[in-house]
Amino acid sequence: MGWVFVSPWIVGFLLLTLVPLLVSLYMAFHEWDMFSDPVFVGLDNFKKLLNTATIEGQTFFAALSNTLIYTVCTAVINIVLGIAIAWAVARSGVLNTVMRSVIYLPCMVIGVAFSMMMGPIFGSSDYAFVNQILHAVGLPPQEWLFTHGQGVWVMVFMSFWGIGGAMIVFVAGIKTVDQSVYDAASIDGASNFKLLTKICVPMISPVIVYQTIMSLIFGMQVFDIAVGLSSAGGTGGSFGMGIDNSLATLVFYLYNKGFRDFEMGMASAIGWLIFLITSVVSVGLFAFVRKTGYFKMD
Repeated sequence: MGWVFVSPWIVGFLLLTLVPLLVSLYMAFHEWDMFSDPVFVGLDNFKKLLNTATIEGQTFFAALSNTLIYTVCTAVINIVLGIAIAWAVARSGVLNTVMRSVIYLPCMVIGVAFSMMMGPIFGSSDYAFVNQILHAVGLPPQEWLFTHGQGVWVMVFMSFWGIGGAMIVFVAGIKTVDQSVYDAASIDGASNFKLLTKICVPMISPVIVYQTIMSLIFGMQVFDIAVGLSSAGGTGGSFGMGIDNSLATLVFYLYNKGFRDFEMGMASAIGWLIFLITSVVSVGLFAFVRKTGYFKMD
């Protein structure tokens, strides 16, 4: 009967996860436009992506650079601000309950919609809010979303909208710590800052490790924000991933290769490179945590 009860999940995993995973691995070594028969090309797709002399390689490394910047900055924002805000609103009370709800509300807005809202703020038009500020102080307007090196920082700025999700996770972690530990430290003269840094943070280290890994995975898979911003810059989608790939991310590049250029083999290779990079980062994080002894790994 146990197998009967778990069979829906097993069937779903096989049909919707394992089979597509194996097909994508097969296609990564082929050239396929979705209409003709696949042609085996060996490691050519990977070689093009990892060779900066090719257009594919230049675009891939630009997307990788933007993705890593976004991932690292988002992880730092989620961890540092998430813990700080959670510590401030974790205590019981009507005001803290309201504040937790208000801070979490932006997480209910989907990424594409939130990105479209950035158009009037960081758009290319002279009427965009940030450009109006620049004009007021005598500076020329900027193409924020379509200038290399600027678009990714707009994406980082947008990551603040999701801080409520990290806050909820850390609030749950903070509440698992016995209140008597805080009380004992307070009696010994510990300040609120020391309660946070010397007691709370070490005791919720498993939650911090979990949230860090989730932030890294989310950052490496960022897509909707980049797509929304590419359509919100005041020039429509004519620039694709932005001039000089200013808004390129790995998954955005995968989408363009697969569903715009119909190069499914190349798109599959990008997907597996994303998987390998994420795996290396995650393993490196676990190794660092295990070596430092900050969090005991079973």
